[in-house]
Amino acid sequence: MPSALSETRLFRKRSSQTKSQITTISKPVPRSGASSPIDSTQRPSEEKTAVGDSSSSDILRNNHSPSPKYDEILLDDSAILAPCEYIRSLPSKNVRATVVQACNLWFKLSEIHTVAIIDIISDLHNASLILDDIQDDTVLRRGSPATHCVYGNAQAINSAIYMIVNNCAKLGQLQLVGPAAMNALVNGTIELSVGQSWDLKWKAHLHCPSVGEYMAMVDGKTGAMLKLIIHLMHSMSDQRQMDSAMHLFDRLVLLLGRFYQVRDDYQNLQDDTYSEQKGFCEDLDEGKISYPVIACCNADPTAKDIILGIFREKRDPSVNPLPKSTKIFMLQVIDRSGAFESTWNMLQTLGKDTWDALLALEEATGKASPGLQQMIKMLINTVQPPKRW
Repeated sequence: MPSALSETRLFRKRSSQTKSQITTISKPVPRSGASSPIDSTQRPSEEKTAVGDSSSSDILRNNHSPSPKYDEILLDDSAILAPCEYIRSLPSKNVRATVVQACNLWFKLSEIHTVAIIDIISDLHNASLILDDIQDDTVLRRGSPATHCVYGNAQAINSAIYMIVNNCAKLGQLQLVGPAAMNALVNGTIELSVGQSWDLKWKAHLHCPSVGEYMAMVDGKTGAMLKLIIHLMHSMSDQRQMDSAMHLFDRLVLLLGRFYQVRDDYQNLQDDTYSEQKGFCEDLDEGKISYPVIACCNADPTAKDIILGIFREKRDPSVNPLPKSTKIFMLQVIDRSGAFESTWNMLQTLGKDTWDALLALEEATGKASPGLQQMIKMLINTVQPPKRW
């Protein structure tokens, strides 16, 4: 029987042989023309290993076979543009385009710049509508299915973000546009997002803001969009005499934004045309803290408990939309509180203030704008006194 010392020596000898074999297999194959640690008289392809009859180069070739070739496939932008084209195809009042064309009386921009601003503002507005409909669980937009109801939330959100970011690219492609234009676009977009954040927070927490808080929120949404139009046009204009009138432009669009938004809140609960396009009193389905709701809650604590209580229970997915009978009851509560009457009175005040702001701007610049005059008159004259519920 071999001794333990003999077994140990035999194990070490076999281990040494195995290590030598592994080292031989794993020796790198030198590149052509490169110096080799192997004797120059012996080529790597001639060196045999201890494993079968294969050379190390044979083993490397087997382990590194060429990768298969694939045809390159280029995907177009049709998927991301489909929701964009859909929202653009829906009927619109084109208020923002009207403002651009009417104000060009003062800024005198080229057709290329005017069309570009209308395109940028329209896309920014449409992107905000896509996101707004998702955030408010709205199923109709301008009488048609909301964009996310056609393409799904994920694709709609992706396309809305694309439209917002792509606006910067569009602006950057315009000639003779300085950094002031990009600053106006970026700052305006930020202001829109901040304004929307308060609207969403009040709705989520069922908080009824004061009239002053509501107006500040509107200034950050509707007013900020109109202000963005004016400051984009100003940044591209060479009419430097308009510099001294910018505070008058700012006042006009701020009042116009307030009037437009309060009017929209009022018409949603009063105008049958809105019911045809968006559904009967759709703002109540959304649980929207609109101006008539704020006026109601601030005037009558009992009415506030009823309205906010229904909004709270409406968060149950099974209660969507609200039954028509429930919405009629809410309209009666709002009516009894005097909120529709006070909203009507606010619209008369805002309409007059907006008209006066336009006249002040026209007087300061020495130029009248028939386009803005016609638009503001239309907005004022199409608001009817409140119905009794």
